Amino acid sequence: MRQLILSLLVLGLLSLAAGPGVIAQDATSIIHSQAQFVGITTLSNLPSTNVNPTGQLKVIPHRNLKEEVRKAASRYGLALSQSLSAPLSVPTPVGNKVLGGKSLVSFPGINTADSASVNGFSVSPPDQGLCAGGGFVVEIVNLAISVYSTKGALLHGPKSANSFFNANPADTFLTDPRCYFDRPTQRWFVSILNFETFSTGRSNLFLAVSQTNDPTGSYLVYSWDTTDDGLSGTPSNPSCPCFGDQPLLGADANGIYVSTNEFPIPSIPGFNGSQIYALSKTMLEQGALPTVVHINLMGNSLAEGTAYSLQPATSLNFDDEPSIGVEYFMSALDFNGSSTGLPGSLDNRITVWAMSNTSSLTKATPNVALTHVIVHTEVYGVAPSATQKVGPYPLGMSLGDPEELVDSVDDRMQQVVFVNGHLWSALVTIVSDGTNQGTCNPAPTPVLPSCSAGIAYFVVQPKFAHGALTASLQGQDYVSVKGNSVITPAIGVTEDGTAMMAFSLCGPSYFPSAAYAHITPFGSGPVRIAAAGKAPQDDSTGYIQLTNPPTFGVPTLSRWGDYSAAVVDGDSIWLATEYIPGGIDGTIYLTNWGTFVYEVNGNE
Repeated sequence: MRQLILSLLVLGLLSLAAGPGVIAQDATSIIHSQAQFVGITTLSNLPSTNVNPTGQLKVIPHRNLKEEVRKAASRYGLALSQSLSAPLSVPTPVGNKVLGGKSLVSFPGINTADSASVNGFSVSPPDQGLCAGGGFVVEIVNLAISVYSTKGALLHGPKSANSFFNANPADTFLTDPRCYFDRPTQRWFVSILNFETFSTGRSNLFLAVSQTNDPTGSYLVYSWDTTDDGLSGTPSNPSCPCFGDQPLLGADANGIYVSTNEFPIPSIPGFNGSQIYALSKTMLEQGALPTVVHINLMGNSLAEGTAYSLQPATSLNFDDEPSIGVEYFMSALDFNGSSTGLPGSLDNRITVWAMSNTSSLTKATPNVALTHVIVHTEVYGVAPSATQKVGPYPLGMSLGDPEELVDSVDDRMQQVVFVNGHLWSALVTIVSDGTNQGTCNPAPTPVLPSCSAGIAYFVVQPKFAHGALTASLQGQDYVSVKGNSVITPAIGVTEDGTAMMAFSLCGPSYFPSAAYAHITPFGSGPVRIAAAGKAPQDDSTGYIQLTNPPTFGVPTLSRWGDYSAAVVDGDSIWLATEYIPGGIDGTIYLTNWGTFVYEVNGNE
């Protein structure tokens, strides 16, 4: 393996909007750090290991984001603001019908046993990564990667994600994978977080870039430091050494973008806001070493609170982008939401961000600017945890524990796509059937049957001209199933405007299942089940004897993947999400998740 340690100048201009379309020049942050070129990896040449699982479960680090957002506001002296249109009420959508699926191609993806067999240990949760193009479908989860044909045939894998990124699992902790196929350049990009290299106490991000349009071939693997403790050229942020939680991957014509939520590596309170990293796509593909632009959104990045979970957009093509280059992001604005529940935590605003002048990323000193506008939307808020259909759960039953709840995550913004000049995205929200609404408050513990997790989605038209950003809401709606929960949405949109949303469905009527819906700016179709779950989730994170302290302080709450995936390939949309396939013994693997991959089109 070739090892080259290289100093990369990290330089960028941070400009935050003081109001719609206004760039505030008094919030500039210029950061310098170091990165390295790790080497070359070839997926088809990775060893096909088959290791007996050790009975060890690695639980992916996950911080209570909303709790830390509120604490950060106090630290920076921010008065958290909610909607100007108070008071708000919990949404009461009618609820979507539930029907069978109509997928063109479908197959079970990577599951608990697959990941354990190539790593020697189990991992929970999976965190779904998916990309498709050129006759291939690539799936990556915690911690395995596979390549399929578009007919559903397994071509390579599952292979260890640790091996793919040249990481030593005894000294690193990889998590939160993403992948993206760039149609104009026919290259594959795969990202992942290294929570910590234990021998050094440092964290980093990995980015693998294919050298051809064949995802089974060779990749250039890059890495940059995210510890932000003032060493190795990183900024000195509070409570660090830190790591970049849930790295989110996006692209425009000029760059590749990764945004993270920064938390301390030690298990201590602290949140330093979102961090954005921008790199020249052309230079990455050529094997050159681009300048890394690091924008540090720590502190008062928004008047309303510290920015979190900025989802960068991906695009099918880049015809709608201004010539100077603009990458769009979206984020939620529910700063008072909490995974521990804060009564009345609702909002009706989201934020659209624009990083402009991305054409300068090929230069030694890129000159980009970041601005934002706030858009008023339908109401959303943190959802209660999801219940499950009653069924056998061997691990929990052996411990004498009740059937566990499923984490509905929170109301952070999920995957963003930019198609035909419009941004599409969605988030999980609390919903009510309209009865006993006054007690339907966000909380991770069971609430009245009238309250559950639904999905709010948004269609926004951004415009960036003459240095000013504007954005207008073009459509919105909810997806929900009465008395049950839908969680972890991801939207894919074709060039003709056909949009499909993937998510997981669970509740008293359903074991955790893979589902989807056809959506438009003005409404959504029936919820269709692509793969029905066969058993309850049976994961050690929901049992106090095996996970102490319990997940977010709730003894019966189990982890669920933070996101699903939806990607477009021609006229089709490939979807993937977590479900419980059955047949996986939780007493062996300490968890029993699976994933399901399927192709749909607009003929619903």
